[in-house]
Amino acid sequence: MGKTFEALERAEKEYGDKTLELSIGSARRRRERGHAAKNCYEVLKTNILARHPGHLIKTILFSGTTHGDGSSTTSINFATTLACNCRLEVLLIEANMRTPSLHRAFNVETEHGLSDLLTNGNESALCIKKVDPGNLSVVTAGSRLTDPVTLFESKRFFDFLIAEREKYDYVILDGPSVPGSSDVRVICNKVDGVVLVLEAGKTRKQVAVRAKQELEEAGGKLLGVVLNKRKFYIPEWIYKRL
Repeated sequence: MGKTFEALERAEKEYGDKTLELSIGSARRRRERGHAAKNCYEVLKTNILARHPGHLIKTILFSGTTHGDGSSTTSINFATTLACNCRLEVLLIEANMRTPSLHRAFNVETEHGLSDLLTNGNESALCIKKVDPGNLSVVTAGSRLTDPVTLFESKRFFDFLIAEREKYDYVILDGPSVPGSSDVRVICNKVDGVVLVLEAGKTRKQVAVRAKQELEEAGGKLLGVVLNKRKFYIPEWIYKRL
């Protein structure tokens, strides 16, 4: 508390009532936060690879513990950062067939997606859509299915992952939440690893532990955990003075 109080005092003396100046500088700070976010995803990539030396980690499933915890946003930002900053060929697949979101995030049609490719035999070239930025492509959910788990259990899905793993540097899957989802339990042992996304200050420890157990019991390899939506309770510029 001492350092925080001292920082607040110094900030008050230095900045006073310069509210207008702080507002003018908000655009610059947003850009800085954008750069910081990109750096976080770069660190995430480095940590995944560094913690698993000797293993070729190319297919990664992102999953959360509840709807709205930010696992889709995290998978999208991770894939985008890889494709843009690292100049890698990246494929992002919608594996959350019940509440898909990739088509909205990239403003592309959801038709001719994963379900169509695996059930109707659609050409992969028709279902893989090139998007911006960088070398990023996406596969949307496609036509709605009443029982998506049968799609993920199929040999076609496994063969599709193997084929795309050879074509791309990374294949990222945006999956549904772990607890109570048979979809995730079927997918997790078909990929190189899983990243679990938890919401800071909201996800209970028991829920996180149970999600980890479910993944491991299904044969999934947990690569790491992302703590999402962390909040700062004093202004960012004061944190910089601590």
